[in-house]
Amino acid sequence: MSLSKWVGVGAGWFLAGPIGAIIGYYISKSFFDGKNDQEKAYELSLLILSSLVIKSDGKIVKSELDYVKKFFVNTFGTQKANKYFEVFNKLNKQSLSSQLRPVCQQLNSYVNHASRLQIIHFLFGVSASDNEVHPSEVKLIKRIAGYLNINKYDFESIQSMFLFEGTEASLEKWFAILELDKNASNDEIKKAHRKMVIKYHPDKLQGVSQDIKKLAEEKFLLVQKAYENISKSRL
Repeated sequence: MSLSKWVGVGAGWFLAGPIGAIIGYYISKSFFDGKNDQEKAYELSLLILSSLVIKSDGKIVKSELDYVKKFFVNTFGTQKANKYFEVFNKLNKQSLSSQLRPVCQQLNSYVNHASRLQIIHFLFGVSASDNEVHPSEVKLIKRIAGYLNINKYDFESIQSMFLFEGTEASLEKWFAILELDKNASNDEIKKAHRKMVIKYHPDKLQGVSQDIKKLAEEKFLLVQKAYENISKSRL
């Protein structure tokens, strides 16, 4: 179904478009007191997209469910998180794959690039919560990134935050986060660090609540840690 048709379908609910059409039956308008459509769409898209990622390897793992629940508890408090998780459990019983692209299209019209990067970071967090980033999950997250107009360099930078183990691999990870080759010069490292600080700064997020902005600090701190560890390795 096209995005324009979904807008019509969802018009009678708390939110228009495919996101409202998918979840409109489960959440009342009063649940989102004080939030605009962009914030509603963003928060609900996390439920829809994480449900798709969790199911992409053919099994639903408890650790991944727990990661999503903990995320919403830490972000919105227990009472509201429990309501979100009720919706999440219902979504996990639905087939939503056909709505992946329309949901991403709606997000593109609602939130900026920095906010969409945060979605990819969240989805990799879900995938890695069982200590295994399954190839089918990576494939789906990459597809989502494409629909969200996120390029391969940004995708690989975020992916590297959740991959690699061991001393040598860790150094490779820090370079990957800054989108650098390990042979980069000190000047290139400094330049890349400045660029990534601007790109991943929490204040760059738009169309999201303050609660979501707080969680963006994790990605920002990893950029800082990458620069510090690379700098130490050059001493």
